[in-house]
Amino acid sequence: MPVKQFEPAYLRESFQSILRQTHPGWRLLIIAEPDSRDALVRELGDALDDERISICLNEGNKLAGALNTGMRRATTPFVAILLADDVWEPHAVAVLTEHIDAHPAIDFFHSSRIIIDDRGVPISSIHRSVERFEVADFLLTSPVKHLLCWRRAKGLDVGGIDESLSAAGADDYDFPWTMAERGAAFMPVHESLYRYRDHRSGVRLTTHVPAWTHLLTTRRMFKKHGATGAQIRAKLLSARRTYVRESLYQTPIDKWIRERLGRSPKTRWRDTYR
Repeated sequence: MPVKQFEPAYLRESFQSILRQTHPGWRLLIIAEPDSRDALVRELGDALDDERISICLNEGNKLAGALNTGMRRATTPFVAILLADDVWEPHAVAVLTEHIDAHPAIDFFHSSRIIIDDRGVPISSIHRSVERFEVADFLLTSPVKHLLCWRRAKGLDVGGIDESLSAAGADDYDFPWTMAERGAAFMPVHESLYRYRDHRSGVRLTTHVPAWTHLLTTRRMFKKHGATGAQIRAKLLSARRTYVRESLYQTPIDKWIRERLGRSPKTRWRDTYR
């Protein structure tokens, strides 16, 4: 669980979702930033006394660095991500343990999920985990979404999560893409194990990272995986029309692009991101 600029109510709910697991065989490693550790300890208090819980400081760069820190320090064969504003279902550890035991050749499990609002109320139907996909499918979108659970040794072997892409997409897009390219075996978990919170009352990468940064990161990621210029332009256009529109932080460059796109989207986009 990487923790930086946390919303106390969301952090408590996220943390409690681990304590409420029906299977007791879990370990929680919280990776804090130096300037947030003390506030984190005050917020969670005596609950941190559980011997299955530990805290360490981020040894890398931003979110990707925190996840790499956790991957290196973990002691279990498989690791998984819980972001501090999201929630695991109570049976998540039990289901994952069953799958890991039953399928020893699988390196990467990914579950179905549901989206919740600020109050924790579901605002979507269940988004089913993708049954089958090819590496080429990542050129359109990531077919692998949270809950993400992978073999720790395999994740370390591919170099971990790319910290140069830590602004957004490093965990649930670039990393599984890299794992797939390196031959990792994937399996969907049909049960909905993850509650992804779509909120506006706290800091989120989706909304609080500049739109320009989102687009640059996406462009760099696609170039890294050998995408063509046409494929990169198509992805950037799709991103600008969907999740990047949620960004609340607008730099002067973002505003300039918005003005140009407002006059002639297709032509101006091609000129801007050629």
